[in-house]
Amino acid sequence: MKTLFIRILTLGLVLGACSKARKPKNFQAANGNTVTADGDANQGENNDNPAQGSMLTCSTKDSKSYKGFGNINLVAGRVTDVPKEGDRFRVKPYSVLAGEYTRVLGSVPGSLAANAASFVAAPERWYVEPQASAVTLFTSFRIAYEGTLALVASDTKYSAAPTEESASVICSSFARQVWNRLPTPAEITACKNLAMIETAGETDVKARWAYALASVMASADFLTY
Repeated sequence: MKTLFIRILTLGLVLGACSKARKPKNFQAANGNTVTADGDANQGENNDNPAQGSMLTCSTKDSKSYKGFGNINLVAGRVTDVPKEGDRFRVKPYSVLAGEYTRVLGSVPGSLAANAASFVAAPERWYVEPQASAVTLFTSFRIAYEGTLALVASDTKYSAAPTEESASVICSSFARQVWNRLPTPAEITACKNLAMIETAGETDVKARWAYALASVMASADFLTY
């Protein structure tokens, strides 16, 4: 149990966003001035002043370096290989989680509504950009475990202890359903190991399956866009 929680809590959620720069468009005003789409005016075509108002772009070339105790670079592990063309992963807001759990499990776990505060649910007619934390990740796993435990209870294929073959098939098919993509061999192996090895001390066979499936739902691929 402790090993499983540590495993779930160490999953990283990459946040933030970068957008591609767009060049301002120029328009010819009636008085002969060149006006950019951002509202800047340049007197005539031979104006030496550069156009203003170009949009910001993300860059890691000029990032500052900060050092802490022991002369340790505090930004050494910062993610810098995120493509500028798209956003980093964004945490799904609380308002969409009920639909996501229903899509995968067929129903909404009862504890989701009781844990709205853990997900910093926004008031009605407001939107707050959600932020990941250890609390939301741990709560997500508990809710997922509740849902997967109900799922395996009604399906006879989870009555037998997981084997190499059964764990491979179930982990692969469930991950594909949850993530809307094919899982990698390493991801399937991680799920199998959780079902077969790390939960071997659990006497309830269906609980072992539920732990493995819940770990898939507590991953960044399910909790983020």
